[in-house]
Amino acid sequence: MIPPHDRQNFDELSRAFGAGDVALMEVRRVADQTVVAVICAVSFIDGEYEFTPFAVMVEGNPFDLFDPPRLSGGFHHEVDAG
Repeated sequence: MIPPHDRQNFDELSRAFGAGDVALMEVRRVADQTVVAVICAVSFIDGEYEFTPFAVMVEGNPFDLFDPPRLSGGFHHEVDAG
């Protein structure tokens, strides 16, 4: 199940895309100092632009990194524990 805060962030990002208020920018990840690309919502407040990062772009091939869910439940590449 997708947590409520992830759903809220997705909804906010969807609104920003609908309004054209998004940007792709490079930032440095604090945890490991790696420069990564993020998707940001952009707002204009008190004469200044504000960028709120919502998503980190996938580093590498997304098909190699993620296992999609099956319609019947579970995931496509689950290993049988038995």
